[in-house]
Amino acid sequence: MLYGLEDYVYDEFGLKSKKKLNIKKVLLIILVILACAFFAVMVYHIGFSKKEDTETKVYAVDSNGEEYIYEEVQINEETFDNYSEEIESNKDINKESKENKSLSLFSKNSEKDSLKSYEGNHFQIPSHNLESLKSKFVPQFNENGYNEVRDIYFSDEKQVYLTFDDGPSKDVTPQILDILKEHDVKATFFVLGARVDLYPETLKRAFDEGHYIANHGYSHKYSKIYENKDTVFQEYIECENSIRNALNNQDYNSYLFRFPGGSSGGAYEKVKAEAREHFRGYGVAFTNWNCLTGDAEGKETKEECIQEMLDTKEGRTSIVLLMHDSNEKQQTVEALPEIIQHFKDEGYTFKTFYEIF
Repeated sequence: MLYGLEDYVYDEFGLKSKKKLNIKKVLLIILVILACAFFAVMVYHIGFSKKEDTETKVYAVDSNGEEYIYEEVQINEETFDNYSEEIESNKDINKESKENKSLSLFSKNSEKDSLKSYEGNHFQIPSHNLESLKSKFVPQFNENGYNEVRDIYFSDEKQVYLTFDDGPSKDVTPQILDILKEHDVKATFFVLGARVDLYPETLKRAFDEGHYIANHGYSHKYSKIYENKDTVFQEYIECENSIRNALNNQDYNSYLFRFPGGSSGGAYEKVKAEAREHFRGYGVAFTNWNCLTGDAEGKETKEECIQEMLDTKEGRTSIVLLMHDSNEKQQTVEALPEIIQHFKDEGYTFKTFYEIF
């Protein structure tokens, strides 16, 4: 018999009357049913609507193009919103960078301007933020930089770019900085990443005193640098990272490379040719020289260095002068004051690549 029907009275004619209905029992039944329904809804919401913890693997690509697990991240309901906000924020930043041509690298081969990705070990030249733009000595990306660097060699202006390769060094670079400061002249230092790692304080001093810090690769080992175009670019990346670490400025970009041994000729010409196009595709300019002291070609005295400079300068008005500041180049330290005075007497303007970047 169903609950409640026991209150009815039966006679020989069937169901005839019932006792007074128990209202308290009925209300209790209704409350129990509602409570069960509410509990079932809550179980469904918690059990099926909650975001389950998800293990997300972040992959990176090694130098051979193989993927490996870089990081494993647990995504749950608590962290999901933070990841979503970060993703949306990055989208906004990337969108803004793409819309601002002056702050991006563009491929010269594309039909329209677009950001180009490096397919080797990952490297990105970031956009400058407002704080870095306020800095006095932060180079800025110049979409026409390659052409403007090239045009130096064809200019009729009496200008001289003093450039030093292979530093910084323990003894010679500080002496050169002293001389430049004494004569109130700025120069460009094409540094080696391996040397920057050894003497970061010296590089920081050159930077702080207003000299342009440019890129000469990391190792200066030709067999390693010139394996292929990607290894050349990787040397550039490694040197840039060393510069940034020394300056404690991850926004610093030199945008300027000097190929060890020059950008053309020699046994590695084929690789250099491919690398030249590779650099141009990423908006990185490169430069050589049209005048030198011979301090890396056997000129061991001050007098020999000065004479070599005069010989290679003859007939030129726009000069990119090659010298070296590695630790064995004491002859360069001795010759530099007279070299500077010569160009001052001749009415030359001393420039660095801040003129372009």
